[in-house]
Amino acid sequence: MRWFWWLGAPVLAGMLLFLAARDIVPAYTAQFGSGVPGVFTATEHDCGGRRCTWVGYFAADGSPGRRRVTLATSGGLERVGDSVPAEDTGNPYTVYPVTGSSDWLLITILGTAGIVVLCLWIRGVIRALRRR
Repeated sequence: MRWFWWLGAPVLAGMLLFLAARDIVPAYTAQFGSGVPGVFTATEHDCGGRRCTWVGYFAADGSPGRRRVTLATSGGLERVGDSVPAEDTGNPYTVYPVTGSSDWLLITILGTAGIVVLCLWIRGVIRALRRR
């Protein structure tokens, strides 16, 4: 089991940090900044896997629309064809409802967990090297 810590911890920390870093700017922009406003129209309700997502078309004023994007949260959608105000924050796969999303909080928790695991692992490596 000891090998899991020495090999698994940096891999786990790296994965958590990669996931957080990839989506932190779009999620924080959606929650605290401002993206490109537009309208998301649901074209599919995909319930494969553990959770359901809305897939659809995002159209912003004066720019070409984006097809096959997901809405970060349900945003109040009830059926295919419904539309909600949304904003594009640069995420290539997701747009966010203007009412906000909790993605920023999840990303913050993932990133913090990755940093904590990595710091503990580095501390363990330093202690092991000092013992030798």
